[in-house]
Amino acid sequence: MRPTELKPLLEETIRQCSHVERLREDPVGLVHPYPRDDDREVVALFASCLAYGRVELLRRGVLDILDPLGDHPAEFLRQADEAHLDSLWRNFRYRMTGGDDVRDLASAIASTLKHEASLQGLYLDGHSSSEPIADRDAHLQLASAFVRRLRARRRRDELHRGFRYLLPDPADGSACKRLHLYFRWIARGPDPIDLGIWDCIDPCALIMPLDTHTSRICRYLGLLERKSVDGKAARQVTEELARFDAEDPLRYDFALCHLGISQQCIHRRCPDRCPRCPIEPACILAAQPPL
Repeated sequence: MRPTELKPLLEETIRQCSHVERLREDPVGLVHPYPRDDDREVVALFASCLAYGRVELLRRGVLDILDPLGDHPAEFLRQADEAHLDSLWRNFRYRMTGGDDVRDLASAIASTLKHEASLQGLYLDGHSSSEPIADRDAHLQLASAFVRRLRARRRRDELHRGFRYLLPDPADGSACKRLHLYFRWIARGPDPIDLGIWDCIDPCALIMPLDTHTSRICRYLGLLERKSVDGKAARQVTEELARFDAEDPLRYDFALCHLGISQQCIHRRCPDRCPRCPIEPACILAAQPPL
């Protein structure tokens, strides 16, 4: 399907997405109640790092992380000493993420807030231009450096598998869905979903937060040919979406993602669901017989 035919379907997908309702089923909804930007960038990092698995369970896990940090997590971490942080998440477990992994991330954030004052300051460390980053390669280099610096500030000497999974490095070639989700939340907007609290990244430089579910939907639409869900696939989808909105290609991400989260798309032809889906005219599943 040509871009001129697909774009109206993507726009209709955004229009039909009930953003207020879906926000309650998305981890970014846990960030919105915090009024202060310093808290939001911290809470967003915790929430995005844990954004894997079933939404209701990961949201519960994020709340368990945030609970001991009180109403102002950034200020709490600025003031906390290492001994205090050691006691907070001893019994925490969410799938592959244990209490020590959360403790490492909290320690890295706390160190950053004490030295650079903000996570945005750490991202920009060594970047001399005052203009927003508008190039994807430049953003990926800064994102990779951001991860390496945070990893270097963890409590444990060894880089454990759980913490590596929690905070992946784009330089390793993976899709880094949760890291790119973090940058979408804080660099896009502000709008009903994304927060727009960093002004240092132009939305055109952001990378699609691609995972198994969104990659399938993108394949159904002809936006992705690559079979592997990796960094190259994320770039390919981003560049395809940029054909419809070069200035803000990720504006389609939330609505496409929630086709799966809401179970409107169950990744097979379904006569009860597919005819109500706004992207059905472009979806390759439309040509398949229902199971």
